[in-house]
Amino acid sequence: MKKLVLLIAIIFSITLSGCLNFGQDEETTFPTPDQISRCFTEMYLNPDLKLRPLGYKLEGSGIDDGIWFKFETNADISEIFNSIIVDTTKFVQNTPLLYEVKGLKWWDITGKSLLGGQVELPNARYMNIGIEKKENIHVVYIMWHET
Repeated sequence: MKKLVLLIAIIFSITLSGCLNFGQDEETTFPTPDQISRCFTEMYLNPDLKLRPLGYKLEGSGIDDGIWFKFETNADISEIFNSIIVDTTKFVQNTPLLYEVKGLKWWDITGKSLLGGQVELPNARYMNIGIEKKENIHVVYIMWHET
């Protein structure tokens, strides 16, 4: 009898966990102020940074969230992030840490030589960063995720 109750409990928990709603997925080339604010907070962007958002994708429907954020800025690389958390002096050219995302046209990194690296963040979070220099602006690609 105990085995039957345990088996039923296991089946019920597996079934229930497949029905849980953790959040929603979002994708836009016109991020809202709330979406941009979340990026500033989660990605440790310099609060004084002036940027023009180019794309935002949130995978929020799973247990852990992931965010892809692309923007351009006139700021120097050393002024993009909170330097206490993100040390841009450790970035390397041709970082292999970013990958193309199928169906995400604005996330156009294929064939680009990006300066960047992976940054371990507080609370078991990480960012893969790539920065492209274009004339007097930087195009910044960030893949942020929880673990």
